[in-house]
Amino acid sequence: MLTSLIRATLATSLCLLPLQPGIAAEAKESRPGVYRGYSEARFSEWQKASQYVAMSDGVKLAVDIYRPSVNGRAVDEKLPVVWIHTPYRRAYTDSKGHIVNPLERLNLMPLLEHGYVLAAVDTRGRGASFGARRGFQDRTEARDAYEMTEWFARQPWSTGAIGVAGCSYLGGTTWHAATMMSPHLKAIAPGCTDFDKYGFVSRGGITAQFNTRPENPGQDFGQGVVPVESDTDGKLAQAAIAEHAKGTPMAELWAGMRYRDDVSPLLGVPFWQEASVATYARQIERSGVGIFIWGNWMDEGSFEATLAYNNLSNPRKLWMGEWGHCEVGDFPMATELLRFFDHFLKKIDNGWQREAPIYYRTLNASAGQEWSSTDRWPPASARNQTLHLGGGAAPGVAGQLSSKRDGKSTSPDRFVVDYDPKCSRQTDLYFLMWPCVVDKHGLSYATAPLGADTHIAGHPIADLWISADRNDADLFVYLEDIDPSGAVSIVTHGRLRASHRSEQRPPYRNYMGLPYHRGERADAQPLVPGEPSRMRLDLLPTSTIIKAGHRLRLTVAGADPRQRSRNVTFDPPPTLSIHFDREHASQLTLPIVGRFAEGARGE
Repeated sequence: MLTSLIRATLATSLCLLPLQPGIAAEAKESRPGVYRGYSEARFSEWQKASQYVAMSDGVKLAVDIYRPSVNGRAVDEKLPVVWIHTPYRRAYTDSKGHIVNPLERLNLMPLLEHGYVLAAVDTRGRGASFGARRGFQDRTEARDAYEMTEWFARQPWSTGAIGVAGCSYLGGTTWHAATMMSPHLKAIAPGCTDFDKYGFVSRGGITAQFNTRPENPGQDFGQGVVPVESDTDGKLAQAAIAEHAKGTPMAELWAGMRYRDDVSPLLGVPFWQEASVATYARQIERSGVGIFIWGNWMDEGSFEATLAYNNLSNPRKLWMGEWGHCEVGDFPMATELLRFFDHFLKKIDNGWQREAPIYYRTLNASAGQEWSSTDRWPPASARNQTLHLGGGAAPGVAGQLSSKRDGKSTSPDRFVVDYDPKCSRQTDLYFLMWPCVVDKHGLSYATAPLGADTHIAGHPIADLWISADRNDADLFVYLEDIDPSGAVSIVTHGRLRASHRSEQRPPYRNYMGLPYHRGERADAQPLVPGEPSRMRLDLLPTSTIIKAGHRLRLTVAGADPRQRSRNVTFDPPPTLSIHFDREHASQLTLPIVGRFAEGARGE
């Protein structure tokens, strides 16, 4: 057993401040990021235990269990349980010899202070768990989540009310736990993850670099993992790690399924369907589980968060920050998780369901005005503003982006795809979840300096007429903010393989009015060399204010530095043309809250 004191600073991070003299004891406050008077911080210690739990097929999973304690002894009290299901080791020793606990990074440890049991489980085929991973978030892993949830519910220290939380891959395991409709699973908090697996990993028909990375010997296979307590010499953990090598290699899995309806050569099944949370949306709804979806605008999973929110009927909320992958910035996420789990696992009436269901942060907003609430996404206050691309662009020279069409532009702009683009700053591309700025790459179109602050809130759509000198090509589109000094930042972006450009009716209740590219084999439409084709692609959602004096720039490229593998049929690199004539008007549609303050040319 290991015992540790929870730092006194947790109370401050949770915004659970002690009542001051003279303030009535019944004073309560509950709103996003603030929680007082509803949840008593009763414990200052916790105790950890670890063990193996056997699944119905005999495979043993490694589990760490954290329970509140008093004077070094775990409390003899039934408490709700919140757990995580991780492929990245439930506990491991880092290069400095420190034990890393993922529950801390996920802002979950403070729950112990308020009367919760926490647990971390290594997925099968990872960490110290036995078995081999079949694919990536398959039904076997989902069944394991069901069995672990029911196991936690049966323990003498459990009330039987169970929650699951996590971010990135762990966010996905959180969703998949809900697809199994465990009777004891009452709440899930998935962060920065996907809902439609193909639409996320192979958005626009182009497989994302973060899912084609090489396997990492440490996090992916369990090196450095902390053995369970009974495994005193670590031999069981080593035996488990030896079995991991039989698992499915992630990059090879995705590369073998170019189209949504492909059967995986490795698994022999249409694995995009099996691994997609959206496949089981109705099961999630029937479970009645409460859902707290959270994400960030500057993250590849931003669209998936809005898609999930708009296509489920469960009691749910959507939180969107302005940061990167699995980051929460200065927002007290521990507070929000406590409010959420208190409501669904302890049945505390803290007003959670009476609040506006969507809470989001706007980039570049004035101090004190960063956060907004709404009852729908995209916000009803946003109105579409169309900007037209005008000719004259060349690598390093921007063409025109304006509300007025440039009737003089009749000849297309052309560029040869550069398959060796470089980030303008030194960047680690191993797991880059947001693109870097690439100067003089592809073609760019810019507005005049804006006359006033302009708020973009929703999903921009690039509507482009493109031709190529061969039958296929990739498109990467970036919406950029250029400040008066010339510094560039990426507001949002999108990608589309030209042969995936055909649009179908979305299989969702609410696809937010966006173009849907299903990506099945029968949908493929090769280009006719030299013939313009219309390609509509939505860029990831955002809520960003472009400051007065800044310019908006749309950049169209044929490659991204984050791409690790490219279709060999694109060798030699294709020449792409962007068209502007009357029959082929390329344009950008922006969702604007308020007025689009377009500046005059020459400012």
